[in-house]
Amino acid sequence: MIRKFNHITDYLMTEEMARERLCADQVDVTWYTNKTNTESVLHSHPYYEAILPISGEVLYSVNGSLYHLHTGELIIFPDEVFHSGKFDVGADVSERLLLKVDEGLWRSTAEALGFPDILSAKEPIIFTSETVSAWDIRGLITRINRTSTMHKDYRTTMLQAQLAELMMIILQIEHDDNQVRPNATSALVEKAVKYIQANYSDPDLTVGKLAEYTFVSRSHLSRVFKEYTMESVHSYVTNLRMQHCQFAIAEGKTVLDACTESGFSDYSSFLKAFRKRYGITPIEYKKRIAKATDGGSSFESMAFAADTAAAEDAIAKE
Repeated sequence: MIRKFNHITDYLMTEEMARERLCADQVDVTWYTNKTNTESVLHSHPYYEAILPISGEVLYSVNGSLYHLHTGELIIFPDEVFHSGKFDVGADVSERLLLKVDEGLWRSTAEALGFPDILSAKEPIIFTSETVSAWDIRGLITRINRTSTMHKDYRTTMLQAQLAELMMIILQIEHDDNQVRPNATSALVEKAVKYIQANYSDPDLTVGKLAEYTFVSRSHLSRVFKEYTMESVHSYVTNLRMQHCQFAIAEGKTVLDACTESGFSDYSSFLKAFRKRYGITPIEYKKRIAKATDGGSSFESMAFAADTAAAEDAIAKE
């Protein structure tokens, strides 16, 4: 039996989708296609994520570093690492294969086998296209996708074995020092980003305050920050606050409490910004979350319908 990939076209990541937990199997494989030049919102995941561009390229911004991912290369993000991506870099269409693994399953598998968690440093790992091809990592991801068709008595054991195979490949690549380094890194932006991530809930956090902390002028910080994160300081802070706010609302907090705890100082301005950003009010969003929870629906199914076309057909046409 061959399980076709879930296939999603022109996917627009939102904060609540990024925070969504995986299915009961704790693993998800999806084929994504973007036909327009798109940039994802700044986000983090409660799971590990491996991304393999099939066509087109992706520019990722992670903690003050830029990673230009080419076709055939592979990047693995640890859980809870903030990043954003710009797709279709130098191409008309971007297609990528994503493997998502629950952090608990990843860590328990590593511990059971006595493996170190090679992603504990919270930095992404990138493999060259030659390495990906030599170890047939694309084929491994395809087999992980097919494992979901197995009987439940065997499925978990098979997934653990496949994850163990991926971990051993990572360890070997690390041993051979075949990882791809960041294309560009800014110590200034890294320092600023870490400060923002630790203090975004502070309503007094401003570009001026951040410039004082990093000992540079506001204009210089703003220019370099946008160069390495692909967005302004204000936008970066707002994205983090919105993600925290949406998560707080989903956890049952009142809209006012979620707004205050996330660092928004003006409730009226927050309401306008929320509606402009998502097309609904926070109260409507809260009701939608409650309805989705009662009906067993996910954020993802709430926001878009998955295209069930066979991505493997696209592979065959390459």
